[in-house]
Amino acid sequence: MADPAPFVRGTLRPYVVRGRSYTPVIDEDYDRTGIASWYGDAFHGRPTATGEIYDMNGLSAAHTTLPLPSLAEVTNLATGQSIVVRVNDRGPFVGDRIIDLSRGAADALGVRRQGLAQVRVRYLGPAPRGGGTGHLIEATSGRPETEVRPPSNVGDTAPWFIQAGTFASRDNAETVRRRFGSARTRVEETTARGRTLYRVLIGPWPGRHEAERQRSTLAGQGLLDAILVRAQ
Repeated sequence: MADPAPFVRGTLRPYVVRGRSYTPVIDEDYDRTGIASWYGDAFHGRPTATGEIYDMNGLSAAHTTLPLPSLAEVTNLATGQSIVVRVNDRGPFVGDRIIDLSRGAADALGVRRQGLAQVRVRYLGPAPRGGGTGHLIEATSGRPETEVRPPSNVGDTAPWFIQAGTFASRDNAETVRRRFGSARTRVEETTARGRTLYRVLIGPWPGRHEAERQRSTLAGQGLLDAILVRAQ
């Protein structure tokens, strides 16, 4: 990653919550399955453990031991959908839950209605500077972990975009557009919950398979939280 944020030193100290001890550690091989929950309105606008402000509509999460802030891939084991979240808070401290998703992340992963879900959490590394992942609308979708057949690409020609992010400020969206400046990158105005937002789209690409291939290339350039959206 070109400009990773430093880990917040105080969040790497051992701590105790409700009589249980936790020891944060930088574990490059962290890859666990377990229960995910989510948290929203009650914490919206409050500082997280890193000092960043919690935005319940962004893609973020709380974890008990991962370094803060960092990036983690969370996969819904029932559907195969995956998203990348910015881990910037501590929790959850209930039972055997392994991650607490923001409301936006729970929506993107399709788990908010049921409240709890079986997920896989994989550590990706330090998070970029900037304090957030934007407001991303649709999660990438893969095959469920239990599925063994490869996906068919026959007839896969419908146009797809790579969504680099959605922002409340057009200036911020334009900054991202310029970063990936090309004839294929544009800023599109959209509306969500009565608010005007600006999303950065790269494409279109002929078919989801090609869009996913291009998204992987962009991930290598540091765009780890890009998602795929179908052309309207």
